[in-house]
Amino acid sequence: MIHELNKRDYHKVQPLFEELAWNLITRAVIEGTSPGRVYTDRVTDPSAAFMCTVEGYYVAGQDNNDEFNTSLNNVIFSRLFAGDTVRQGETDVAIGYHPDSWKEKMPIILQGRTPLTTSRRHYVCTELKIDHWMNHVPKGFQIRRIDEQLLRTPHLEIPAHLTGWMKTNWGSIANFLEKGFGSCIVHDQQVVSWSVADCISGNACEIGIRTHQAYRRGGLATLTTAAAVTHALSSGCRQVGWHCDEYNVGSIGVAEKVGFELERKYIQYYACANEAHHLEETAQAHFRAHRYKEAIKCYEAFFATPPEELPKWFREILPHELGTHYFRVAYAKAAVGENHGALKYLNLAVDNGWLQIDYLTSCRAFTSLYGTSAWNRILKKIRQKLSAS
Repeated sequence: MIHELNKRDYHKVQPLFEELAWNLITRAVIEGTSPGRVYTDRVTDPSAAFMCTVEGYYVAGQDNNDEFNTSLNNVIFSRLFAGDTVRQGETDVAIGYHPDSWKEKMPIILQGRTPLTTSRRHYVCTELKIDHWMNHVPKGFQIRRIDEQLLRTPHLEIPAHLTGWMKTNWGSIANFLEKGFGSCIVHDQQVVSWSVADCISGNACEIGIRTHQAYRRGGLATLTTAAAVTHALSSGCRQVGWHCDEYNVGSIGVAEKVGFELERKYIQYYACANEAHHLEETAQAHFRAHRYKEAIKCYEAFFATPPEELPKWFREILPHELGTHYFRVAYAKAAVGENHGALKYLNLAVDNGWLQIDYLTSCRAFTSLYGTSAWNRILKKIRQKLSAS
């Protein structure tokens, strides 16, 4: 049996989530400052609970109630995977957990998908460690607080991602302006980098960062984050939290440069709502783990998926990602000695916009192809495409 708690009863699960409180969003949901849902095994004195938040999903308490775990699987597939989520447009369910024994129950909770894992990092900042950061703001750029005055600035282009973030994490822009905070960088009448509070609880907060693609790799993310942290620490917060994926070297670099210190590494289990999307994620997971034969098998099954079985959003981004996917298959085939297949997928990668010639010529996986006529034709094709662009 599983029950969705009324918001007035969220305090009942607070003891269950105490060991997950470093995920500040769990406290914010219980306190009612952030949108969320809570499912429990019992309305009175719950012993197991599943929390849906705008920053992910969490399961806590006793893991040995198979009826609850099976019912939770039904909630995920019939409700969350059907699009009825706290964060609109969510494409997967990523679950944090305590105690560790919950990971043994993930095959039940996510039955219908092969559970995947992702490695994450949690950072905490209590003191800014980047000196005189305001002196590094480029000429023509301006640091501004995200407040009502900014939102009412005439002719200022504000990204939909920013306003969507405010609405999603705080329930409304009005709630954000009352309880949250954020900083941004403005250039040429456009908000080009922004850092916003994900949630606040007591004297702690968590923030995130986003920079317009055309303005990345210029140090703006560091400046925007420094501005947000400065505001947080000067406004009563004693610590600022930051979560990111283990492989997100850009996010890690920004956090550590500003003064965030690694608090812990952790694992989340996840599954995608769409089967074909999950297959693609499975292929990527195998590739990152150097399980090349498994990666090839999953990728080729994914490539064979009829387009109508892919969600609309995925069909829209897929043309921009295909070149990278084809290159991974080429790399995997070369790594297992399938040179003919490697050449086939290399050509497909190049035809679909993958043109990283310096990286290609440094990959040891392709050593056996160096100097062959087929290899030289691929390099020539890349150079021609680069010169024409």
